[in-house]
Amino acid sequence: MVESKLIRQESSSIAAKAGINIPANLPLLDEKVSLRSVSEGTARLLSLTAIGATSYGFDKAKAREWLKQEKLVNSLTMPESDFLLLGKGAPKTFQIQIEAMWAIAWALGFVGELNFWKDCDNRFATMLPNLKTSQSGEDWRRRAKMRTVNEVFSACDLAYCLHWAVRQAQLEGKIPPGQLKAYVVEERRRALEWLLSDCSWDAVNLDT
Repeated sequence: MVESKLIRQESSSIAAKAGINIPANLPLLDEKVSLRSVSEGTARLLSLTAIGATSYGFDKAKAREWLKQEKLVNSLTMPESDFLLLGKGAPKTFQIQIEAMWAIAWALGFVGELNFWKDCDNRFATMLPNLKTSQSGEDWRRRAKMRTVNEVFSACDLAYCLHWAVRQAQLEGKIPPGQLKAYVVEERRRALEWLLSDCSWDAVNLDT
């Protein structure tokens, strides 16, 4: 079991270095968590790869064929399916989820550091399967290795603390503290919370 109090101390320390004060009474995350499997993580990441590509203009028919090739059609959420098949939903909704993808890639060991003060690497797209050539995602599945539950929980706790700080600033009509970008923090927290839960992607609780 993770030790949420010790992890919160570390999260508060990291935030403090960026000039962000995390209140001592901010609730701790539930310690009773279990980490999703590598196969679940890679399926979500690869599914988001296809959806993200179409949100930036990649041919939806080709994306559907790739998802069929990878046996990922059933891994899509309802909003993702509606966007891919019916064109419903705002592209921006899926475009910003590249930051969620970055967090999953980190959890699967493909990214060395999850720095909430930096956007995902500009070369991230080149690290992912090339949908234009129908490149298989098998290499990702083979090389993926999930980080420990303690590592993911620690990252999630920091994301939660930073998300609280961002929302508090928004409520006060201020810009996000510590030069944080709201969507980066929120989307990465979404991914980390999902990895530690058994709820669906669209049901992740992002309350602060």
